[in-house]
Amino acid sequence: MKNIFILTLIIINVVIFSCKGPTPEPDSEPIKDPDGALAIKFTDSRLEGVSPDIMLSNDDIFAISVNIKKAPDGSKPVKMAIYVTETFSIRGILLLDNIKLKEIDEQTKSIELSLPSAGTTIYRIVYMDITDNKGKISRKAVNIIPTASAQIISWANVNLGLQTSNLQSRFSSLTGDVYTTCDLDSNLNFVDITYATINSTSVKPTILSNPRRGALGLGVTASDKICTNVSVAGGTPTFYAPINVPIEFGTVNNLFLKNLLIPSTTQDLVIEAGKIYMFQHTRVTKDGKTVIRKGVIKINTISNYFPTTGGNIVSGLVNFDVKVQR
Repeated sequence: MKNIFILTLIIINVVIFSCKGPTPEPDSEPIKDPDGALAIKFTDSRLEGVSPDIMLSNDDIFAISVNIKKAPDGSKPVKMAIYVTETFSIRGILLLDNIKLKEIDEQTKSIELSLPSAGTTIYRIVYMDITDNKGKISRKAVNIIPTASAQIISWANVNLGLQTSNLQSRFSSLTGDVYTTCDLDSNLNFVDITYATINSTSVKPTILSNPRRGALGLGVTASDKICTNVSVAGGTPTFYAPINVPIEFGTVNNLFLKNLLIPSTTQDLVIEAGKIYMFQHTRVTKDGKTVIRKGVIKINTISNYFPTTGGNIVSGLVNFDVKVQR
């Protein structure tokens, strides 16, 4: 499981290929060099290398999450724009503009969208321009490698805490983020796995969708040392079901996930360590495309703790691995 780190700005040349989506005309104006100093880092630490690559097929969705920290001069982010282009010297196509950011010291922002196609054009760069409150732009980019096969995303040793613990309870299998309280309200549609215990007298470790938490009487606001009373209600539903036949988790691929039959009936499911469960999450991307993605969760361990004086459970966590369609 990755961590979110303090950031440094990296500008990287990118390779992108033709995908399904709109086909706006590219802007042939030269791209201006960034003049800002916001610290930007991919929250997936695997992308913070010399050549950060994401493999995508025409059936996949481009999704990425960045952690943004204020500049040394105190400048804070205000908005984000996303472009694709053939060459790094040309501005290219504006995909999304005026994506609102919080004007705070540090935040995580997740984005997903379908990439444009334009005949045989091969887009070489996908980049994000982030404008700060002094009007300066900082930039971040990623390599994307074309492939004929639909891809899956894997995360190992994810930890989520109970609703009463100090650990975060909400996870995005698409980006790998365990969102902090401050970031939850702006990224709720990405949350597809949450954890809680239901029924304090006979503890039932449960995975559940974010909308289901409120329906079961769990809190709809969250607070920590930085942010207080953040609304965490709503989001998009996730449906879960047990897998009742033996499977080898390590061999799970896109074809296996694609063929899973998951009823749209259960948004909360009691879990046991050592078992594998399947899930399906439907959402709408930033550019308006409806996306249905299936995945599997392997529960590694569940730990619960009761205070020695008795009473309700006060802490605990679940550790799991995930595979999901990109």
